[in-house]
Amino acid sequence: QKSHKHKQHRIKSRNLLVTMGNCKSSMNDKNYTDFFRGDDEQVPIIEKMIPNRKELPESFDDLKEFAEGELQTGDILICHCTHTFGKLAQVGTRSTWDHVSMVVRLDDNNLEETIKARTELIKNKSPLDPKFNGNDVPENCPAMKFSMPGEAGPVEVFEAMGSGVHSYPIVEHAIARGPALKYVAVRKLRNSKGEPLDQEARAKCEKFVQEFWGRKYETHYTELARAILKPKPKGLEKSDKSQEGLDAVFCSELVAEVYQRMELLPEDTLNSNDVLPGMFAPDHGVDKLLEKGSHDFKLGEAHIFRAPQTSLSKRINNKRAELWAVAT
Repeated sequence: QKSHKHKQHRIKSRNLLVTMGNCKSSMNDKNYTDFFRGDDEQVPIIEKMIPNRKELPESFDDLKEFAEGELQTGDILICHCTHTFGKLAQVGTRSTWDHVSMVVRLDDNNLEETIKARTELIKNKSPLDPKFNGNDVPENCPAMKFSMPGEAGPVEVFEAMGSGVHSYPIVEHAIARGPALKYVAVRKLRNSKGEPLDQEARAKCEKFVQEFWGRKYETHYTELARAILKPKPKGLEKSDKSQEGLDAVFCSELVAEVYQRMELLPEDTLNSNDVLPGMFAPDHGVDKLLEKGSHDFKLGEAHIFRAPQTSLSKRINNKRAELWAVAT
């Protein structure tokens, strides 16, 4: 019993670097980062999460079909990245997952109004990032032309990246990010009946997308370091909201904030900038906070749908090479 109490005390006192950023499957494996790996090299600890590689989307049409058939507003995409900042985040948080974004599905009930509002945002406030993300692209690479809202289907990826906060058509997002996103897994947000968010929650989400559109990405490393070093948020004690600036946001801060606006995560007891990407991994911080809510929504298991050395990854790379060919 004494040994058990000692163990519990040790777990509770462990730094956020150890307890909250680490994917469950990688707790006892040091080989979870992308350091010293090629952009197309597999990560064994993540590969174990893929039951059958043959079931992964093989083409852009497969990806679009998967997204439109399976994904709903509020679903989470956790990512393992190859760029330098992603690798540092993996080490700093001891997590396989260093980036998180959220699915936004254009709502049929207000489709015309939403498309009009999004189009105005792109034209007058902040256009979609026209550049690729990755060191493999020449500086004189031509701009990628994203489809206007609704033209490429209803499913989009809402995220905070270096270019700021935007929402991208899912297939074009995959092409633009390319090998920078080595693995992408979805965690579906559903209630106890298996239902997605209702119309009221989806409307709150769309309002949030339009409010935050074009906001800057958080580039002050002290903000990220503070989140890493601060004791893990339990959602029980009052938070100091003066520490929560939203003029610029990082990826997990954005997703946590929209979850708060949809009343899925606590507002008074949690600062969104205390939430790190690895906390969206199964059985980690966000799951525990969702369980404490008055709703019955939770995130499902992580289902990987993008991985290296697949037909889809090859098509993405070929498409990118085709697009930069003009610059060479």
